[in-house]
Amino acid sequence: MVEISRPNEEEIYESHFEKVYKTAYFILKNEKLAKDATHDTFIKAFKHLNKINQHARINAWITTIATRTAIDIYNKNKKQIAYEFKEENYLSKSDEFNVEIDELENYLDNIPPEQKQILILKYMEELTEKEIANLLSIKLGTVKSRIFRAKQKLYEQYTLGGENRVGE
Repeated sequence: MVEISRPNEEEIYESHFEKVYKTAYFILKNEKLAKDATHDTFIKAFKHLNKINQHARINAWITTIATRTAIDIYNKNKKQIAYEFKEENYLSKSDEFNVEIDELENYLDNIPPEQKQILILKYMEELTEKEIANLLSIKLGTVKSRIFRAKQKLYEQYTLGGENRVGE
């Protein structure tokens, strides 16, 4: 029987750092908090590394930890993040930004972190709804409803031109 070697912590860190940081930053929109979330993600992952059975799914597993960690930090720092993001956007508006990407980010900022997490796992990690439900330990119906609500909010914002915040 051939034994498959498990990746060590250094290999996991090197191969997943950028993705974890980008995921955390996507949710938090704050460099310092994203770095904290990235650090916390790897601490949690390494602490529970022996619990993952399928090392082929380690990317999705770490992304799930990253999104949960970022959401926890977001909830703890909600007011500060909103203020800093508002200031950053006000000061950095320029013609060099792609308007479509900028608009999409603004739309995504107006949906709850739990819905954003589901979108990351479904469309960036390309997980099935059933896999997402298993990873997050929630019901399949909850996954489907969060996807539906997130898409609905994004569409409403798009049709309103992104000018108005849609029901939070």
